[in-house]
Amino acid sequence: MAVGLAPRMGLDMGTNKTVVWAGKRVAYDEPTLLAVNTQRNRVLYYGKAAAERTGKMKQDTEMLKPMRRGAIADYAATVFYLKKVLAASLRFRVLKPVIVAGVPIQLSSVESRALCDAAREAGAGGIFLVPSTLATLWGFLEDPEDPTGSLVVDIGAGVTDVSVIASNQLIVGRTIPIGGDDITLLAERVMDVSYGVRMGRNEAAAVKMDVGLGYYEDEMLEKRRNDPDHKGGFHNVRISKRQVAEFLLQGLEPLFSGIINTLEETPPELFEDIFRKGLILSGGSSLLPGLRRRMQDRLNLNVTRLPEPSLSVIQGIGKILSRFGQFREYFDEQRAMA
Repeated sequence: MAVGLAPRMGLDMGTNKTVVWAGKRVAYDEPTLLAVNTQRNRVLYYGKAAAERTGKMKQDTEMLKPMRRGAIADYAATVFYLKKVLAASLRFRVLKPVIVAGVPIQLSSVESRALCDAAREAGAGGIFLVPSTLATLWGFLEDPEDPTGSLVVDIGAGVTDVSVIASNQLIVGRTIPIGGDDITLLAERVMDVSYGVRMGRNEAAAVKMDVGLGYYEDEMLEKRRNDPDHKGGFHNVRISKRQVAEFLLQGLEPLFSGIINTLEETPPELFEDIFRKGLILSGGSSLLPGLRRRMQDRLNLNVTRLPEPSLSVIQGIGKILSRFGQFREYFDEQRAMA
C-alpha cells in the first residue's frame, strides 16, 4: 500500500464514544453504541441514533457496546461500527486510509491485534497504535521531544491511563480499570441502597455530574422514590450531597492509588519536573465536578485540566497526522500493520 498517498485518519474509539480526525478536523464524534434486533440479528441504529433510543425500543432490541475497558468486547460489532465510521468520515476515497489510533497503555498484544484486524476488515489500509496519554501530551506540548518529565492522567469511561513521559517516551505507565462508567454505577447503587431511590443509568449519570466530588456542608439533593410502605405513589426524599460525594470519592480510591504508585516508580531525575509542572488531566470523565480540587489536595500537586479534555487524545493524533514525518521513526518501532 502507498502509505504516502493514502488518506490519513485519527481514531479514538473508546468505551462510550468514538471520535475520528480527518481532513484537519473532527469528522465524527458519536457514542460507540449499536441498537441490535436480537431476533433478526440485525443492527437497527448506531452511534447517536442508537443512544437517543436507549430505553425506548422493544424488548427484542439490545443496546450493544462493541468496546469495554478500552478493548474490543464484540469483534463483529466493532467491525460493523468501524465500517460505518469510515464511511461517514471519508465519503470520497480511492485508497484505503491509514489510521492512527489511540489505545490504553497496557492493551495486550492480543487486544492490539484484534483492533488492527477489525480496522483492516472495516476498510483500513494500515494502522498505527499510539498510547492515549502520549497522543495527549503531543497535542499539549509545542516540542514533543521535550526532555523534561510530564505526568499525564487520561480518565475515560472504561479505564484511566497514568503515564510519566519524557523525550517522547513512556517512562512509567499503567492502565487502571476504573472510569466514568464505574462512578455512574456507584452513584446508581448509592442512591438505591442508601436512600431507596431507584433510577436508570442516565439519571444516575446526571446525579454524578450534579454532585461530583465537591466539598459540601448542608446542601441537599431532592429526589422522588417509591412509597416504602407500599401504599402506592411517590414521595420526595432529601439527600445529603456531602454524603453522596464522599461515597463517590471512596470509589475513586484505586485511581488515586494508581497515580501514587506510578510516582513511586518514577526515576528521581524526573520528580522535580513533575512537581514543578504538575499533573496534566484529560479525558471526558475528568470533567467530574470537584475532581481536580480533590486531586490537588490528595496528591499535593497542581492539576491542569486541558481545555477540551474529551477531545485531547484526538487533537493530539491530529497533530501527529499533520507532522507525520516527524513521528515516523516512532511508528516504525510501534507499527501494528501496514
